[in-house]
Amino acid sequence: MTVGAASANAPREEPVPLVFVVGTGRCGTHTLAKVFESIPNTLATHEGAGTVRAGADELLGQKVALGGMLEFNAYLYHHAGEDVFRRTFGPDPALRALMDESFAGRSKAIAWCEANGVAYCDANAFGFNFINYLHAKLPRARFIHLVRDGYACVRSWSRRAASTYPDEIPNALSIEWLLAKPVPFASDPAHASWRQFDRVQKISWFWNTVNANIAERLARIPDAQKRVVKIEELTEATVPSLLEFCGLPRQYSREALAPDDSSSGPALEWTPENVRKFNALAAPMMAQLGYTMR
Repeated sequence: MTVGAASANAPREEPVPLVFVVGTGRCGTHTLAKVFESIPNTLATHEGAGTVRAGADELLGQKVALGGMLEFNAYLYHHAGEDVFRRTFGPDPALRALMDESFAGRSKAIAWCEANGVAYCDANAFGFNFINYLHAKLPRARFIHLVRDGYACVRSWSRRAASTYPDEIPNALSIEWLLAKPVPFASDPAHASWRQFDRVQKISWFWNTVNANIAERLARIPDAQKRVVKIEELTEATVPSLLEFCGLPRQYSREALAPDDSSSGPALEWTPENVRKFNALAAPMMAQLGYTMR
């Protein structure tokens, strides 16, 4: 879809839309990023990277890399500990300064979008710990908690053996991604058993815990600025109302909704034992999100 350029000097009657999609990963963030990318006058990124589809002619088609949030998550879960993690719900000046550094690339992109009348949409499976920081920094931003049935999501993550709680670290390049994954803090009931967990249990715990973390953070944000969306219910019939919630035009490419699964490798099978393991760890969030237990 061709998107017309916006002039930096054109006056705007209202602020440009700012949209942040958060989730566990393997939940459809890439699909929603493609939907956003197909909308006129919108800069959409997936996990901090993307292609400029709108704006000044000299920028069209350029790749953008806005810096990931991997390092900050690694700091929280593997170095700083639970006290610092809890501070991200209402960052004090010192922590806010650190988060500002992690978000610096995106801040520049948002400033550019606002100057050029271009909407900014970021679908990022690593951005959940920034929700409350973003609400304070950008009070008018909209948030989408994108979710997927836990059995399907955990099975999809299991195919990524090199980056999702592997039994052995495959190579040095995977370490950054591994450290960005949460691990239980001492107060978590799973902490004492974590070393004995197999991959099914670790990924099931991850799915439950990340969704619970997002839900807790969004509870502090006005209802008018947040929405929980099941990827299974994202269809041509439902996309227009979601775009309206975001403040975006209803014009988008229907082809963007086509499934896009880049996972590879063998997936776990939902044997009765694996179902039992998942249910023991993820039943609370399955019930909260309205998914059916096996």
